[in-house]
Amino acid sequence: MRTSLRVAALLIALTVAAFWFFSGPNTGFTKNSVMHMVKDPVTEIPGPVYEDRFVPGVDFLGGGLAVALVVAGSSFFFRKPVGPAGTKG
Repeated sequence: MRTSLRVAALLIALTVAAFWFFSGPNTGFTKNSVMHMVKDPVTEIPGPVYEDRFVPGVDFLGGGLAVALVVAGSSFFFRKPVGPAGTKG
């Protein structure tokens, strides 16, 4: 049980870090929309246009790593398995 919780914590941490990094590592807070400047075809004046897109920030990364830390820490509440003749291992 201890080992499986530690492996699960490692997988959670790697998954969260990879998702944050490969979706554009945003060093600010998580965003649900991104602004783009687009020129108006008639007046040629640039104006903001918002696109609905999820961009995870450092709060997403920190929260995911905190969950991984809690899962890894919970592995210390379980005893090591006892082998034959009372030896640990």
